[in-house]
Amino acid sequence: MNETSDNKTGDLVFSGTHLRATLFNGDAARLLVTFSFRETGRKDFNPVSLSQSAKARGFAQLCIATCRNDWFINPDTMALDNALKILGPHYDAVHMLGFSMGGYGAFRFARSARAKFATAISPQFSIHPDVVPFDPRFRSDAQNFDQKLGDLVSYAKPGLQGVIIADPFRPLDLINAQMITEVFPRIQIARLGFGGHPATALLRRAGKSGIVQRMALDDPPRAAPIIAEHREARLDDADYMRDLIDRLDQRAART
Repeated sequence: MNETSDNKTGDLVFSGTHLRATLFNGDAARLLVTFSFRETGRKDFNPVSLSQSAKARGFAQLCIATCRNDWFINPDTMALDNALKILGPHYDAVHMLGFSMGGYGAFRFARSARAKFATAISPQFSIHPDVVPFDPRFRSDAQNFDQKLGDLVSYAKPGLQGVIIADPFRPLDLINAQMITEVFPRIQIARLGFGGHPATALLRRAGKSGIVQRMALDDPPRAAPIIAEHREARLDDADYMRDLIDRLDQRAART
């Protein structure tokens, strides 16, 4: 671990062929670990930067990036595990945050980082077809997924607290969330109806996406504030109203 961190460029504390980890504001007492989300056509590492809200709350930030949509399971995975085992104990508390693929990463690496808290938005339990045969969404990304290395049961962090944010009207997202909470029983599910994938899409349209990171920095993260924000934002959201009407029409057609 480097003793100092450049707030603009960060310190590259892990650099592999497939994975990188960049540390910002490294002297802070607490650490927020963030992860790449799935991006169509990803072929390289994307730039990373320090979250100003994390810095303002007294957090360092570790940005974990992958150059492919591989759910961070690749030849660099074990080396990253080892790097996190060294880095994590330097901080009073470690918080994990990720969206979709990154949400999976937040749970997969929580034990290595000695994390106390996790916030994940529409994460997957796995993408391996033998584990989630009902979920075909990421089959093209799962061809080289090593289930033994990516098994959340094997890498579970006892006592991890936090929140999964999921849209209950996206059945695949909700089932994955429920599977994760069976392994991480102190994780709550915040159900944001017609939130989308990720389930915070409605909040983003309303200009309220900042609440996600604020929640992720709380000790512990709680579901109630983001549920309340979602309920308020949905009243003025045309997409929400359209989806709600469609849902009611479908229900009426079945009766």
